[in-house]
Amino acid sequence: MSNTSLPHQPTLTVLLKNVEMVAPNICFTGDAIALLGKYTGNGAVVNLDEWHWHKEQRGEITFYIITSLKQAQA
Repeated sequence: MSNTSLPHQPTLTVLLKNVEMVAPNICFTGDAIALLGKYTGNGAVVNLDEWHWHKEQRGEITFYIITSLKQAQA
């Protein structure tokens, strides 16, 4: 019996107020994807407190749409 395993995929954890969000309900706009460079490593964490985002209801499922990084306040 052959035991083949899939290659390890980097994991991206998304937090909202330090609570992990369900990955299938997270979407990124093209602008947000372009800004994800620093989050693409293994075990990377995206904290929604640092991003602009909104909720979108699709049927009975709520999706979190991440749009852009918030600018640091001076």
